[in-house]
Amino acid sequence: MSFFQALLLTLPALSLSQVLPAYHWSEIESRMSHSAETLYVINFWSTWCRPCIAELPLLQAAYEKLKEQIPVQIWLISLDLPPDGAQKAAQLLRQKRIYLPALWLNESDPNQWIPHVDSMWDGAIPYTRAWNVPLRHTTDFSSVGEIVDFVKKAYDTLRSAHR
Repeated sequence: MSFFQALLLTLPALSLSQVLPAYHWSEIESRMSHSAETLYVINFWSTWCRPCIAELPLLQAAYEKLKEQIPVQIWLISLDLPPDGAQKAAQLLRQKRIYLPALWLNESDPNQWIPHVDSMWDGAIPYTRAWNVPLRHTTDFSSVGEIVDFVKKAYDTLRSAHR
């Protein structure tokens, strides 16, 4: 079973368990390395970050607009703190009707995993990164169109790299 399939299977379970699945960064990173054809867009967010919350519906809408055009996966990675961070994040996503694959980053030392995401990233959120290509967005998105443009640019870069 693929990582993406496992995430999708957890979505119905969220209504019962009310927590996001927990993964270490190394597990996430290895899952994104499996397909050179798929564009992975990862968004780091938290329930205490107002700009993060505001862009969640925009990310969902952009994915709905793009999913038939581009092989893209948008993953939401919650940075909420333990002990109840995974539960708070799952609850917020349910309330906002966000159905993108989401997980909780189970890491205690940001200095260990942040450099693996992006050596230029200072850890501020929201932060969105196209994983397969060196494209990042270090502030919140203000519109669906802005996200669509970001994803299309990243996908064009990915396709050019594989020609």
